[in-house]
Amino acid sequence: MSSKRRKASVPPQRVSRPGAALSPQQQARFQAAAQAHARGDLAYAETAYRVLVGENVRVPQPYCGLAAICARSHRADEAHELWRKALNVAPGYLEAEMNLAGSYQQRNDSEQAMACYRRILKRDPRNVQARYLLGNVLKARGEFRQASALYRQVMAQQPDYTQAHFTYSGIHEYRDPADPHIAAMRKLLESPKLPVDNRVQLAFALAKAFEDLGDWPRAFRYLEMGNGLRHESFHYSIDSDAEMFDNIIRTFNREDLAALEVEGQPSNRPIFIIGMLRSGTSLVEKILASHSDVYGAGELDYLFALGARLFHDPSNRYLFKPLDSYPASQFDELGRTYLEKLQTLNGEARRLTDKLPFNLLMLGLIRIALPNAKIVHCVRDPRDTCLSIYRQSFTTQNYRFAYDLDSIGRFHNLYRGLMKHWHDVFPGKIHDISYEALTADPEPEIRRLLEACELEWQAGCLSFHRTPGLVKTASFYQVRQPMYTRSVGLWKKYEAFLQPLLDVLELD
Repeated sequence: MSSKRRKASVPPQRVSRPGAALSPQQQARFQAAAQAHARGDLAYAETAYRVLVGENVRVPQPYCGLAAICARSHRADEAHELWRKALNVAPGYLEAEMNLAGSYQQRNDSEQAMACYRRILKRDPRNVQARYLLGNVLKARGEFRQASALYRQVMAQQPDYTQAHFTYSGIHEYRDPADPHIAAMRKLLESPKLPVDNRVQLAFALAKAFEDLGDWPRAFRYLEMGNGLRHESFHYSIDSDAEMFDNIIRTFNREDLAALEVEGQPSNRPIFIIGMLRSGTSLVEKILASHSDVYGAGELDYLFALGARLFHDPSNRYLFKPLDSYPASQFDELGRTYLEKLQTLNGEARRLTDKLPFNLLMLGLIRIALPNAKIVHCVRDPRDTCLSIYRQSFTTQNYRFAYDLDSIGRFHNLYRGLMKHWHDVFPGKIHDISYEALTADPEPEIRRLLEACELEWQAGCLSFHRTPGLVKTASFYQVRQPMYTRSVGLWKKYEAFLQPLLDVLELD
């Protein structure tokens, strides 16, 4: 989610203008590249930046410009190296060091990310963005006390930094209606000049506070406010998603799948954890990542982005074409390239998890290109799942259905229809795991999970909450706790307010 907050103060850079170390010709070429970049002509900008980088210019801006384009086009490794080169040219250059820290976070290298943010703060203690992002790394590591302290510092330094209020609320337990943070957020929310995105963050944070206090009507009032603001900004309609789901079901039918002559990659390294948002995918990944043979890679967009690029037809609203229109080499490229990406993340672990929930939309491609990959499907009571989605302010704009109860219910119906289809065309290839059964009696469910993934039993999987590692999803707090059941049946607390959802939601 973007936040229209004030920009953090920026320390003076060692190289303030590209022209300081560029020839007049190079300066003109840099300006042309920067202007092309600004107007969205990325092909021209990339070419021009590359020429300057190839000339080993001694200013950081061309390296950062090229890195930004690489990052935007899913070339994260190249972007990472370019930010490193920018810092070699100009140590301490803020844009490069901030982006390099973020890149380390994406690589799950929290130590290097924290080192970057701490160097920035040592040079400029006023940089609230670096302080906030350092807090996020600590939060992802489960170091909640240190993260909370940093968020409080940010809020004291810049009270309208609403993202810090929102994130702090997620790890702070509200026990008293007189908690000063509640009063501070309510006062800030009253400001008529507060931008919409900031109002959304405060509304969701206040909903969390009143839920902690058991004040369900007031919690829902703030949920309704935050979701309403987001829903208005998106103008979402279920129709395009319904068309997409129907296209997937028609494309990956039993007859056309059987007619394909594609061997696929033989590797069984990937374990895909799929399901509806907020269905327990983070919990299941944390359990699997507690096994000595498994590396928890988190929510990877590699497979989804690669599948969309290779198989979605831009001339037909980015839908799939008939399966027999794709050459076998295309499926081979998907599987091979994805496995190469996994190798760059971790070359040692025998198995890796990928818990992007909506890889379920790509399950047909996964079964063709990676037939030995394991598929784990997380299942949860639809009412709890949909309420949990409504309670969450997502940091991505990909889930536009998620801010209206009617839309959430209808989208959940589409999801269930698609999963029924996948079970029909891939019988016995998808392991369903029930959130309710897992939390009520963990050991037998975890034993079945490990068996389905062809992993030997390890008792350490029962103590998943003690397993180190980054958790960057909305379940960052829950998966650091021992197994609990207090989220089961939570929808009943809000039942009086959920009629638009209950009217459309299909139940078993």
